[in-house]
Amino acid sequence: MVCQNGPNGKPKPTDERDIGIMKQLTRVLLLAVFVAVASSIAYAQPKPKMTDEQELIALDRQWTAAELRLNNEDRKTIEGIVAADYTGTTPFGQIVNKAQYMANLKHTEDTDVADEYVVRFFDGGKLAVMSHRGTVNGKPTYRSTHVWVKRGKNWQLIQNHVSNIGEPPATP
Repeated sequence: MVCQNGPNGKPKPTDERDIGIMKQLTRVLLLAVFVAVASSIAYAQPKPKMTDEQELIALDRQWTAAELRLNNEDRKTIEGIVAADYTGTTPFGQIVNKAQYMANLKHTEDTDVADEYVVRFFDGGKLAVMSHRGTVNGKPTYRSTHVWVKRGKNWQLIQNHVSNIGEPPATP
C-alpha cells in the first residue's frame, strides 16, 4: 500500500482496493461497538416489577396450589402467607383462626382455578380486598373474599370468606 499525505497532513491510501478494505473495517468496527453498547444496555435493564395487584393474584394462586398439594414445604408457604391474626369464614359459616385453619388442611387431587379477580386497595395501598371465583374440577364452585395487609414488604392474609355458589333461583 502506497500512502500520500492528504490535505490535513495525514497519510491517505492511494489504492482503491485499500480504500474499500478500510471502509469495510470501519463498518465492522462500528457494528461491533453498536452491538456491545446495545448488549450492555439490554443487560442492565431491570426486570419489570409486578404491581401490588399482580403480586396479590400471584400470592393467591401460590396459596391455593400449596393448599392442594400440601406437602411440608407447602405448609411452610401457607404459614408465611396466612397471618398469625387470621380469621376465616368457611363455606358453612364457621369461623376459624389460623391454628384451626392449618389443622383442617388436607391434601387433595382436586383442581382449583381462580378467575374473575377484583382487587381494591385502601389505607394508602397497605390494605387490599380481593374477590374471585373458584372453579373446582371444572365447575364454578365458590366465591372468595380475602383481606390482605402489607406488613413491611410482604403481603399477609388476615381474613378470608368463602361462599359456595348454588344454583340460581328459578325465575317465574
